[in-house]
Amino acid sequence: MFNYYPLFIIIFDIIFGLLFWTFIIKFFLHLFFSNETNVKFVSNFFSITNSIYNKLNRIIPSFLPYPLISLYLVWLIFIIRFYIVPAFSGLENIGNYVFYLEKNLIFYLNFNILF
Repeated sequence: MFNYYPLFIIIFDIIFGLLFWTFIIKFFLHLFFSNETNVKFVSNFFSITNSIYNKLNRIIPSFLPYPLISLYLVWLIFIIRFYIVPAFSGLENIGNYVFYLEKNLIFYLNFNILF
């Protein structure tokens, strides 16, 4: 599968894909846990994502409530992954070079290939 995609699209999509799923997980964890939770994994996860929030503070609007910041960043990353990254290789490629990380996960987790 690596042969069909330019290397810069693979790298950008994997980075944005990991951020995408990290912020989705953070949103769902915020539904069940507060920032001051005693669960070690969740508190470490929140501290790591808060450091990412601090780096992205310039693009986060101040009127957003704190739990919705994750959804806002997921939306921005989706727009970047779906429209902007494939447009670097030509506008005719929008839709072809989309969600490389998820395509690989589905390809390697496909149980029909294993049997």
